[in-house]
Formats: sequence, structure tokens, C-alpha cells
Amino acid sequence: EWDAVFLVGVSEGLLPISMAEGPEQVEEERRLLYVGVTRAREHLHLSWARARQPGGRATRKPSRFLAGLRPSAGVAPVAASRARGRSARQAPATCRSCSVLLTTGAERKVGRCNACPPTYDETTFEALRTWRLAVATAASLPAYVVFTDATLVALAERRPPDVAALAAIPGIGATKRDRYGAQVLAVLAGADPVRAAGAPTPADPARVLSPQAAPDPDTG
Repeated sequence: EWDAVFLVGVSEGLLPISMAEGPEQVEEERRLLYVGVTRAREHLHLSWARARQPGGRATRKPSRFLAGLRPSAGVAPVAASRARGRSARQAPATCRSCSVLLTTGAERKVGRCNACPPTYDETTFEALRTWRLAVATAASLPAYVVFTDATLVALAERRPPDVAALAAIPGIGATKRDRYGAQVLAVLAGADPVRAAGAPTPADPARVLSPQAAPDPDTG
């Protein structure tokens, strides 16, 4: 034990880690948090960041493990009250088809459990894959660096109507939205995917990321 313990990064996707698949692995993550919490003799500080880096997209939420443990409105310190005012408590993600708890990063990204059948049009999904391959080939990048399969599934199922709606798709940060948004919307509208991949974008070609600098799929 220590007099004071600081646990940082207590946010969904980090705790439980997005790679924890299945109830047993999620519960192991919960046990690890319990171990950290019980090491504090007098003072315990838990924190999380809204964004991965300063100025980034503020989409991170507190870990689901903190539900019911954070101070209530009547007794919370001023700082905690302000923090709650800026960010609502994160509820566990559930499948939009059967409402079962989603336990993997890919399931949470798509919003559907693996047991439920896809709800996208196969032609649309294949068009997005063709577009992704064309973009990746032109930039000499692995296809997953452009978008992961889970992000393509989410695009095909949700079919965002405009660039602003793309921000609600996990895996599409501001950079990817600006770089690929217009092309993706064109493909979803029925444009030829290969021609859409060759359309000009606002991004400077010299800034295309290399495979070694592949972005976090959850943040873009």
C-alpha cells in the first residue's frame, strides 16, 4: 500500500482495454482496477482525458467501471460537479439489434454484436472496400490505415448523409474526415468507387501518413 495512489487514463477503451474480448477478459480488467484502487491507504486520485492529445477530438468517456462510484451531485466537490457538467456518464454500449452488452472494440465501433446479422447493403460495403483499396494503393499504404473493416461496416450500416455526420462514426477523426469525407459520401451516394478515390481532397499529399505512423483506429 501507499499513502496516495494516482490512476490515470481511466477511460473507456483503455479500461477495459479495447482488446479485452468477452466477459471473462472484461472482468479481469475490472479486477486490475480493483487492485490499483485498494493500494491507496489515504488518498486515491483517478483521472481520464477527453482527448488523446491537446486539441484533439474530445470523444473519450470515463470507464464503465466507474458507473455508480463517482460522487453524487449532493456531495461532489466543485471540480467534480463541473466535470460532470461537461461530460455525461458513459453507459455500457449495447447492440442496437438485440441490446446485449458489446464486449469488443470492433463490436462497439459497429454498434452491433457479432451474433446479430449485418444490416448493410452488400453492394454498398463492397463499393467502400473497392474505394479503400484504390486510395491505399495510390498512397502506398495498407488498407487498414485508410479505414478498418469495422469502420467500413459502420459506414455501410449508418450511411451518414453529410460530412458532419461522419464525426459520429468511430474511427473517423477530424483528419480522416477532412481527407476522405467527400469521397466516402460520394461512394455512399452511388458514385464509382475508383473514380471517387481519384477525386481531389483538401489534404496535402505530402502529409499522407506512412504505415509506421498509422493513426489509432478509434481516434483517426
